[in-house]
Order: sequence, then C-alpha cells, then structure tokens
Amino acid sequence: MNSNLSLQSLVALAFSAIFSTSTFAQQQQQQQQFDPSKIDIVRDEFGVPHIFAKTDAEVAYGLEWATAEDDVENAQFMLCAMRGLLGTKQGVEGAKIDFAVQFLGVVDYVDANYEASIPEDLKRVLEGAAAGANAYFYSHPELLWNKKMLPVKPQDFVTGYMLAMSLMGGVQGTVEKMVNGKIQRDVEDKEDGIGSNAFAFNSNKTADGNTYLAVNAHQPIEGLLSWYEAHVCSEEGWNMVGGLFHGSPTIFLGSNENLGWAHTTGDLDELDVYKLKMHPKKKLWYEVDGEWHKLETDRAKLKVGLGKNQWFKISVGKKFWNSIYGPTIKNDHGFFSLRMPALMNIFPILQWYRMNKASNFTEFKAALDIQGLSRQNITYADKNDTIFFISNGYIPNRADGYNWRKVLPGDTSATLWNTFLPVDSFAQFLNPECGWVFNTNNAGYEATSKAENRKLDEYNRHIGYDPSVNNRSLRVYEIMEGNYADKKISYEEFKALKFDHTYPQRMTYKGEFWMDELFAMDTSKFPEIADAIKRITAFDRTADTLDRNFPILLMTIYELLDYNGKLRNEAKTDTEKRVAMFADAITKAQTKMIARFGTIDIELRQLQVLERNGKAVAVAGGPDCIRAVFGTFMEDGRNRMRAGDGYVQLVQFTKDGPIIESINAFGSSSFAESEYSTDQMVPFAKHELKKMSLNKEEIYKNAKRIYHPE
Repeated sequence: MNSNLSLQSLVALAFSAIFSTSTFAQQQQQQQQFDPSKIDIVRDEFGVPHIFAKTDAEVAYGLEWATAEDDVENAQFMLCAMRGLLGTKQGVEGAKIDFAVQFLGVVDYVDANYEASIPEDLKRVLEGAAAGANAYFYSHPELLWNKKMLPVKPQDFVTGYMLAMSLMGGVQGTVEKMVNGKIQRDVEDKEDGIGSNAFAFNSNKTADGNTYLAVNAHQPIEGLLSWYEAHVCSEEGWNMVGGLFHGSPTIFLGSNENLGWAHTTGDLDELDVYKLKMHPKKKLWYEVDGEWHKLETDRAKLKVGLGKNQWFKISVGKKFWNSIYGPTIKNDHGFFSLRMPALMNIFPILQWYRMNKASNFTEFKAALDIQGLSRQNITYADKNDTIFFISNGYIPNRADGYNWRKVLPGDTSATLWNTFLPVDSFAQFLNPECGWVFNTNNAGYEATSKAENRKLDEYNRHIGYDPSVNNRSLRVYEIMEGNYADKKISYEEFKALKFDHTYPQRMTYKGEFWMDELFAMDTSKFPEIADAIKRITAFDRTADTLDRNFPILLMTIYELLDYNGKLRNEAKTDTEKRVAMFADAITKAQTKMIARFGTIDIELRQLQVLERNGKAVAVAGGPDCIRAVFGTFMEDGRNRMRAGDGYVQLVQFTKDGPIIESINAFGSSSFAESEYSTDQMVPFAKHELKKMSLNKEEIYKNAKRIYHPE
C-alpha cells in the first residue's frame, strides 16, 4: 500500500469510533481497489471539474468526489431518502419523501435484480463511484447528515436513477393525491417551470455546413434536480462533457467527440392508478377476475426530526399494502394501487452509460433499444451530419376499452399490463429534408417542419401524446418557417434562437386556451385597470429587460397560474368567464405591483432577477418563453428565478472536431463562500457562453487547479 493510501487509512481509523467496524472494513477494501493518486481532478477557470484517469471506474470515483466538493448537500439528499432518513433532516416534509421511497419499493427491486441485470463493466463503474463517495464522506464526517447513510453502495446509484425516472413520470404528485383521497387523473395539472428546449440542425439548414446541437434542459436552477456540469475522460473511450444531477456517475446530456444529445420531457401517459374491489366482509381481500386475493401488508419505517434543527427525533410507522397491480394505499374512498414502468425498469443507468460511450449513430441507436429512459425525448446530432429526434418513452402495451387517463378498475386482469411498446412505436425523425428537428415539450410527432410532421392518429392511442401546443413551439415555427423559410442559418443566428425571449404573436395559456381576449380587452368596460390593459395590449411580445409593458403582463400570468383546474376548465369554453378571469388576474396583479413598487410603470429588470447570496442580475424572458424564466417573489417584491432556462450547451460539429460552449445559471459550486457559486450569473444573464473542451492537453494547459481526490 502506498503512502497516500496509508494516510487515508489513518484518517478513516480516526473516525472508527463514529462508524461501525464493518463499515470501516468495507471502506478500507475500497481504498485498496482504487488509488486516488492515479485520478486527476482538473478545475478550469470556472471551476468546472474535468476528471481524468485510466479507467471508467476511476473516473467515476473522481466524479463523485468532485460533486461532493461542489454541493455536498444535494450529493447526499437522495442517499438519505433511500435510507429512510430524510425525515431526520427535514422533519415532516422529509418523512413524506421517505414514505414515498419505501412505498414505491425501488430499493428492494434493485437489491433483488442488481446482480443478474447490471453488466460487469457498469458494475465496475458503480463500484468506483461508491468508493469515491465513501472516500469523501469518511474524510469529511462533519458534512454528513446522518452516519447511518454510509457506506454508499453501487446499488444506490441504480436506485437513484430509477427514482429520478419515476419523479420525471409524475409519481410524486400522484402518490400525494392517492394519500389525500384526491386521485382523479383526468384533471391533474401540469407542473409549471419544468420543461426543456432542444434543437439539432444539419448541413441542409446551416450556412457553414456544420451540424449544430442545442442542449437546454429546464429544471429548478437550485436543489436536487438542478444541473451540475462536468467532464469525464478515461483511456477506455469515455470522453463526455455535459449536465448531470449531483451524485450521478454518468452524464445525462451533452456531447462527446463524435456526437451529442439533449433531453426534453414528454407528456406521455406513463403510470396508472387502480381502484380495488374489496370484499364486503373479509378484511384486506380484493377481487380480480372473480377470484379473491389478500393484500400483502407492509409498513414504512419513518424517523421524524422535530423542534429547531430537528434535534428531537421520533420513529413512526405508516402502513401500506401491495396488490398484484402494485403498491397500494387506503384513503377515505377505498384502496388504490399504483403501477408504473419506471418502478420495474433497472436500466436507466445502463442506457445513459451506453449513450455516453457511443461513437456513432448505430451505437447510439443500440443504446436506445435498452429502453431505460421514461418520458425522456432525445434530440441528437453527430459529426457525420446526422440529426435525429425520438419522442422517447417506456410505455405499457395497454388494452383497448378503458380510459387510461382516469382511475382504472382494479378487478380485472385486462387492465394489468405486463408488456411494453417497442422503440419503433414512438414518433421519430431521422435527417428530415428541411434539415432541422426540435422539441420544446410540445407534441412529439411535431418535431420538424410542418410539411414533414406526422399526425396523432398514426400512433398507439395509449402512448398519451398531448396534441396541445405551447408558446415556445409556436415561436420556433414563427422563426424557422418565417425568418428562415428560404434561407440557411448561421451559428450566431442559431445561438440567438436558443436565447430568444420573444413570445409568439398569438399566445396560448399552457396549451389550454388562446389568450386573444386578453390582448383585446375593452378599457371602457374595466376603468379601474384601464392603464394596465393599455400596457398589456401594447406589449410587442419581446420580454426584454428594459420593457415597461411586460411587467404587468408577467404579474398577470403569475396570477393566472394560481387559478385552480375547475376555474380554468370553465374558462376554456366560455368567453365571458375567460374575460372575467383575465380581468380578475389583472386587478390582482396591479394591486400587488402598486403595493410593492408604487406603480405599474417599471422595467422588467426591476421585477425579474437571477439572485444568489445577495447578488442579483436582471434576466430577460418569462414563463413558456424559449428563454424560460419561472420565479417566486421575494420580500422586496422582485421575482427571483427558480426554474426554467438553466444549463445550456451549444455544439458545432465541424471537420476539425466539436466546438463546445456552455453556461449554467449560477456556477459550479453551491457553497456561498466559493468563487464559483455566482461567477456564471452575469454571462448567463447576458446570453454569453464559455468555451469548453474535450482535449486533454488543452485542459491541462489552461487548468486553474490540478489535484487528486484525497
């Protein structure tokens, strides 16, 4: 054992009183398998970690260490939830997540299927990731939320990916509705702020003949599902830069030397809820096809922290059950079961790993056949001038005769699906003649020029494609089939498309109804809000930071977002009620603006900001703009961006290799004292990008810091 390893062993030994003997032995074994001195973490001028090592497993080790250095809180969030310990950190709200994780049964599923399902090369990578995470946490015990989280296991990453897929599929909101007895799936609302943009253009459309890719996933810009940027590079053919969630051992979206891809979330119907037919006398017995089955009883073990800083902890149990359909909850309306493909699919991490290492479209397409990713559309481009879009999902092969958007009868095997639609069932476009594909969370069969788009009735009715449009897709068509209908696009124009902050001339409200009446309201009928109406009708659709008409409209949009489904549903088909709703929203918006600013005559930069640690910069754009900005209001009245446009990567695939630029909303670190916690805010707000590289020699030459994970 070399001197570095001996030193690490002494550090671990110093904390042996804190951690159990078995955990220490496991950590010591991992240290013998991986030599940190052979792993380099290279920080560039923006603090982005570039991880270099001989093997993929060693790279994964370094990535976990770097991630924990930059955001140790989010790096251990999911781990804490998997251990049922989040309640000890976050009280009742954390315990709700602990319950959901145990209720879904993903941890047990992974434990039962890991050895047989995960290939050996990926197991080795996961072992490296676990070793890296353990090395960091054992070396920094003061940062650990709960010692019982350790040791990190390879299976934990697989579980984390499965949970991420279930979250993307809407499981959290569904479980909450099942618990509180409000499960009516046909009136579920869409979550605001969680969307994405993706564009891929080939030489049929680009002025210089290069292939362009825009990666632009919209998520919360802070917290568990915020984007973290990293570069991984091994001597085993893994060389990828892009975005991932904190603690993940693979890149989720980005580019390698040969190809790249972006993700957008599709609105596919990926989960089902069943109401069981219970026996009138025999407790916990339910009927399926005329036969009676008994529910399997289970209990979530929850630990809840109470008081200031959750210093007082209690243990509680919450009962749930399992039927042949899936995990089951009892509420005031009966017993309800949940069934979801993401809860029985161990392969998200395998598909992403294979996509990371693909070197051409054939290899990439083979990775898609794994079908590990649920509801994650893919927009692809490569150095061979190939562009591709697939409205991707892992969707059950459901029987006809049922409304799968509503609660289903849980008394028949006809609703108990066990097979899934193959990849070729989903809308996809390979090298369309127009030379471009895109997605802005709009219908997956409308992903290219209108002349080459497909139609809803061409696809399996149970996929759940949403035929509605959104403002971003409308704006893309305005640009591409207006400004660039008969000409090619330059890279600078492509970049301008990505940062476009103009709404379409005809705006929609979340695809539910048009907002025509809002822009044609008669001031004489609403004298108390006449000035506000004049500003809204004068809005030129460009949400620039200096605009003085958009602020009152923006505030009105936020008021509309607060309306519940019932009121909005009534307004969809009733013009009078829709105008009344608009008037009410404008009135509330005006009242709040005057209370906060003394006037409605302000510039957008006074209202909408990107803020962290007291530093604030104005940002253009707004809800459902290509430059998407969703916020929450601070005490001083300003709207602080919380979600929307976050990580951006633009790639030009040229004959000399890829040219990569990127930006993140805040920076590489979440630690307030770090120089990298806010250093990307100003360029982000100015629509400026930083240069990224996959070239090892160039990265080392320009490095700001080089060190080992020890």
